[in-house]
Amino acid sequence: MKDERKQVIVRMKPELLEKLSALADREYRSVNGEIEYLVSQAVRTDGGSGAYPSEFFDGASAFIWDGEERELLPMRSTDPVRLTDLKRYEDEKAVVVKNTLAFLNGLPAQNVLLYGDRGTGKSSTVHAVLNEYAPRGLRLIEVKKKDIITLPRLMNAISDGGDKKFIIFIDDLTFVEGQDNYGELKAVLEGSALHLGNLLIYATTNRRHLIKETAEDRKNDMHESDLRQEQMSLSDRFGIVVTYLDPDKREFIDILRSILSDRGITLPEDELELRAERFCLEKGGRSPRGARQLADIIECETRDPAALS
Repeated sequence: MKDERKQVIVRMKPELLEKLSALADREYRSVNGEIEYLVSQAVRTDGGSGAYPSEFFDGASAFIWDGEERELLPMRSTDPVRLTDLKRYEDEKAVVVKNTLAFLNGLPAQNVLLYGDRGTGKSSTVHAVLNEYAPRGLRLIEVKKKDIITLPRLMNAISDGGDKKFIIFIDDLTFVEGQDNYGELKAVLEGSALHLGNLLIYATTNRRHLIKETAEDRKNDMHESDLRQEQMSLSDRFGIVVTYLDPDKREFIDILRSILSDRGITLPEDELELRAERFCLEKGGRSPRGARQLADIIECETRDPAALS
């Protein structure tokens, strides 16, 4: 193995050798992870296909796509959330899990849009699904909105992924009318690459219409009609839309109680309700994220002060 790696490093392009010498300056990967990454890059450039070898995807379950550099970067740490950590939204989670299982089993599966207010658990659901099924070959690639225009290059980069299944994850997806990258996403969503069986797109948004209107758009009736058609056309490319609604007062208290119970903390019901209502008034709304934040505060208050010193 060492001899093989020597040969690979000898074949490295000069710019890769420069990267290797700058290992200590790269904060987002460990030294070993960086070396593995550069060796994979060497094999990739030597082959000339632009695709990462399947072994590259054994070293991590989640990656970030750098569209400018056209590189996949293994994520050193990911959100450890599990499906059981996500309180409420059982039906919503079940839809995402069922679709992901179909995907892993080679059955027809859909691109998924998770819509709802901030803090309702959309992104956490995607990460929890990854943590559940990474041992079965599921991999997640996070793509920033600015890099959507480079999605065809990403698809080529993962084309030799072997038996791995890839979810391209786009968080907080919205566009301003006139941006080029939403047209690129539309083309990818309806393109043949998604029918190869190893790739899906999961995206989250807090806007019902993915393309924002401007004041000028609303002044022009004909343009507004065209924009509405574009909004519907893009959303329709997602075969499944899962809606996450903010919890009401009782649901928020139930979520808070369940989180505290997981941590071995019990409060009198009247105190729990009072704390919950006061917190929501101060925050200006209710969400599962807020319930978890309040649970953190309560846990700090109830633990032995000596343990916090």
